[in-house]
Amino acid sequence: MIDFINIYDSALDRRICDRIIEMFNSSSQKKSGVTGQGLNLENKQSEDIAISLQPEWTKINQVITQITLGYLVDYMRCYAHLLTGVLSPQVKDTKTGKNVALKVEDIAHLSDKAIAKIIARLYYLGVVNAQKYDKGIGGYYHYHSEIYPDLHNNLKTNNSNSSESLHRVLLFMYYLNDVSEGGETEFYYQKRLITPQAGRLVIAPAGFTHTHKGHIPLSDDKYILTSWVLFQPAEYLYSEFDSPEHL
Repeated sequence: MIDFINIYDSALDRRICDRIIEMFNSSSQKKSGVTGQGLNLENKQSEDIAISLQPEWTKINQVITQITLGYLVDYMRCYAHLLTGVLSPQVKDTKTGKNVALKVEDIAHLSDKAIAKIIARLYYLGVVNAQKYDKGIGGYYHYHSEIYPDLHNNLKTNNSNSSESLHRVLLFMYYLNDVSEGGETEFYYQKRLITPQAGRLVIAPAGFTHTHKGHIPLSDDKYILTSWVLFQPAEYLYSEFDSPEHL
């Protein structure tokens, strides 16, 4: 049965993973990790850096953005209604030259570049958060999903607003190191435990159907990057979508 949890091993080169861990450990920007309701050590214990908001992380963030987009193209080929069932984008028919509504069966014939352009019109990536979970202590123990009203708006982007967390569609997470015991990500309803492995990328829906938690790492500290794929603001979507040439 399809569970919509896609795993991409070796999505990040280990050298990039090691570099991110090195930068994280030497950074003065680390803060205690928070949940949607703020700091709650009973639910989550981690050290976090919102790397998308830090100038010294710009190059790393650009690399992560490009790599993630490539895997999102693959993910949305797997689940094409993410592209066709949102706002029914239009593309130019190569035979007639007319603009036609994009259909699921069209996706297989589009280039990766074309799909990436449609993704960028519909969605954007949230703030990328680097996190460390200390061996024997750290974890996000509470079963949770990623769509909720965020009172604190903890991770704010330039085009965000107080309801940004309600616009999340997918979550994505990169494991930056191997953890041989503990540290698994558990998806409750799918009954899946995903083991941390350096360079491994997980993409899954953000809603309650994919309620999950992070187990305490037992053998090693655990390092991850995590963020979301969100709908573009309505003002942007609806003002631009009647211009197929942009797709």
